[in-house]
Amino acid sequence: MKKNFSVFLIFFGTIGFLSCGEADYEKAKIKFGIMKYEKQSEICDSTGCAKIVLEYPAIKTSFNSAVKDSLEAYIMNTLLENYSQQLKLKSLDEMAKVFMADYVGAKKDFPDYTIPWEINNTISVIYNSNSIVSFQSELYHFTGGAHGNSGVYFSNFNSQDGSKLLLSDLMNSNYKSELNKIAEKIFRKEKKLDPSASLEAEGFWFADNKFSLNENFGIKNDGLVFYFNFYEVAPYAMGPTEIRIPYSEIKSLIKQEGLLNKVLDELTINN
Repeated sequence: MKKNFSVFLIFFGTIGFLSCGEADYEKAKIKFGIMKYEKQSEICDSTGCAKIVLEYPAIKTSFNSAVKDSLEAYIMNTLLENYSQQLKLKSLDEMAKVFMADYVGAKKDFPDYTIPWEINNTISVIYNSNSIVSFQSELYHFTGGAHGNSGVYFSNFNSQDGSKLLLSDLMNSNYKSELNKIAEKIFRKEKKLDPSASLEAEGFWFADNKFSLNENFGIKNDGLVFYFNFYEVAPYAMGPTEIRIPYSEIKSLIKQEGLLNKVLDELTINN
């Protein structure tokens, strides 16, 4: 079976004049390029086909091999689990082979089947410094049915040792109650809900009818972003929910000696 295949590697560079301190800061950061991986089944016309389109970061330079290994493992595992977590696939080519074979099998079982299958996944670096690197994975996966599966997932890592970061690593102890209060005000405003309205009555599925953030969060220049995917806290028809919390509203909750406070310092230096 003949397949179209292309891999592109694009590296980013920085142009401009930096002061000595800024130059040292830039030098310490992990440098990323972008990889693109595309494959499709032999016939891709009105009879339908299967297609994979992936875009993801490639580490160009890293001052620490352990960090490089950790981040590369996260990126590859995220891509390989697009199709199946049970198969324990070892490479993108192996995933593509299984995906295409399953599509061909579906076409053999149902000769009139013309619905295309698709895996589309983009992993982006949304924050990168010498303290924290934050990734966002946007996924769309369709293998038949009423609609495809889509999602947005964040992962955050310590840039110095490659360890994955949880909210509790970044915030003061007993932060949850206050953070949830701040986030709920934003949530209700965006959803146009009265402050006293029942979340359950409005169609949301929070446990015990009480708003609570999840651990699906990313780090950006202007604050933290949380994301609830389809079916997580509401029916599919209500869509996903994104909540952005400015650093100015949670500064008192951030660990003074933690990595997120270093992010605020870094943002101050660069502004």
